[in-house]
Amino acid sequence: MTVKTTNNLGVLLRSYEALHNWRALAMLAGSFVLGGLAISGGAAAGMSSGSAAVMMLMSLLGSIIIVVGMNASGLMLMDQAYDQPIRGFGPAFLGGVQSALYVIGLLILLGLGFAVVLLVAYLLSLLGRIPGLGGLFGFVLAGPLVVAVALAYAVLLLAGPLMIAAVWHGEGFIASLSRAVGIVIKRPLEVFMHFLVLGLLVFPAVAFIFAVVFVGSMFVGGFFASGSFGGMGMGMGGFGGGMRSMEGLALGGGGMGGAGLSIGLVWFLAWAVVSLIYVLGLIFVYRAVSEGVGSEATELVGQKLAQFKQKLDEYKPRPAPDGIPPATPATTSQPAADAQPRVVSDQPAVPATGHCPACGAVVQPDDVFCGSCGHRLK
Repeated sequence: MTVKTTNNLGVLLRSYEALHNWRALAMLAGSFVLGGLAISGGAAAGMSSGSAAVMMLMSLLGSIIIVVGMNASGLMLMDQAYDQPIRGFGPAFLGGVQSALYVIGLLILLGLGFAVVLLVAYLLSLLGRIPGLGGLFGFVLAGPLVVAVALAYAVLLLAGPLMIAAVWHGEGFIASLSRAVGIVIKRPLEVFMHFLVLGLLVFPAVAFIFAVVFVGSMFVGGFFASGSFGGMGMGMGGFGGGMRSMEGLALGGGGMGGAGLSIGLVWFLAWAVVSLIYVLGLIFVYRAVSEGVGSEATELVGQKLAQFKQKLDEYKPRPAPDGIPPATPATTSQPAADAQPRVVSDQPAVPATGHCPACGAVVQPDDVFCGSCGHRLK
């Protein structure tokens, strides 16, 4: 393992610095609380009214709030990771809405790409059922198809998080997809090792936070469910009472009412803290594995899109002219504005040299007749 790779892995230890970014923490915690209220309230309303549509609608609304909040906090953490001024809540929220649309669209494209690979592999596998030649086709195609599907699955697993980080970094829609896929294709094992180390670093925090919240929820939920310490007595009976009190975590029901809803919000806050640590680690992974990787795929995609757009412009119908354009007049020399009109006279013009045209004698400009030969000058 090179020193550069070791340094890149070591920077993942800074993932816990995400808790120092109070703006990102407030944005993510607020979105998880609002989204959790929508999901829990919709679930409680759906259970009380027996309407599944209300539950689904409120769950969708809560999920949208959480997704936008995660993207907004991701933009703030991206500023922190690249040592830039952290943007405010307003710009982060607006950027989170746009990033959420990009991320959803790109994830759909990534999933469709994997589905296309599976479809092609299935169609090629049909050649193996041809009588006589099926065995030959199976021998020739099965191995390469395994490699192709495995690589596509690796891209699906690893390129997705990198693609999200690329969107937060401002790479654009198509550029984020092509850059993430290019990184995974060029450095699959390095990307996997970074995600593995990130998971090992975040897992202790996940286990600790959820363990303490679970224990607190068991005790407090048992108190509100039974009204005394008996609900959390020692032994299997007490544990069962505590587990029954957990019914109100996300549903706000189970006879706990507002207490169950409040406990559910605590769990959403726990998820926010864990997600914040992982998101900053994800950004550090993207920053580490993207160093030295060129954007040839991005440039190629840009060139193909430009060529396609040029082809569309060539075949685009042009509007017909309204009428026959007027004939262009012949080029004629226009008289200058300060030119004097030409005076036509029967009298010969006085030469500019001041000599008589008949005898060549010198004459004055105001002479009417030549003083030598009498020739009429004017």
